Amino acid sequence: MKPLMIALALSASLAAAPAMAFSLNTGNLTRDLSFPEPAPETVTKDKAQTRD
Repeated sequence: MKPLMIALALSASLAAAPAMAFSLNTGNLTRDLSFPEPAPETVTKDKAQTRD
């Protein structure tokens, strides 16, 4: 099983070498994740009274 995995890893790296040699721009394959600003939490009378 181990020689099979080694052969698979070597063949995958040899198959990927031409693509790496072309230096293809892969920056636009995934979208940028931008999250909106969280809404401020509303202050109620119960939350404002922290002292006894």
